[in-house]
Amino acid sequence: MNNRYLKARTLARSKHTGQFYGDLPYYVHLEAVSRLATPFGTDAMIIAQLHDVIEDTETTVDELAADFGFVVADAVSYMSDGKLEDRVKRKAMINQRLASLEADEESARLALIVKACDRLANVRASKHGSQRHYEMYKLEHESFKAAVYREGLCEAIWWELDNLIEPLKEQ
Repeated sequence: MNNRYLKARTLARSKHTGQFYGDLPYYVHLEAVSRLATPFGTDAMIIAQLHDVIEDTETTVDELAADFGFVVADAVSYMSDGKLEDRVKRKAMINQRLASLEADEESARLALIVKACDRLANVRASKHGSQRHYEMYKLEHESFKAAVYREGLCEAIWWELDNLIEPLKEQ
């Protein structure tokens, strides 16, 4: 494995110590996202390991830039939720930010890919473990996809995500 990736994985595990993903240590989620990001290169895998450190810990963008460079730090920053308690407002804010990204910028491209990988990992886990979360992701899917999807960017991720979500049936 790449030394930068191992450094990111070690840092993420350290920063998320004591945090859980359901009943599992938080790193289980980070590993799932990283596996999904593997086809997109080492930087995508590094970003996958670090994608929640800004929003879930005291880690700063400057710390990430010093350790991993501006491409990684900017991508993680683009993906990070704000600190608003209200999920609907928080997701609207991040979706607006993600929708404005230009996929020809490297940090933006990687952020969009890893964000899709993150959502797929969450949907996979919730479909088999938390019906409440799965239903939440179904309700958010249309606005999430409108913000994050870019044609040709990571089609296999979106194909599986769309198929797991299943379109909402009209009443």
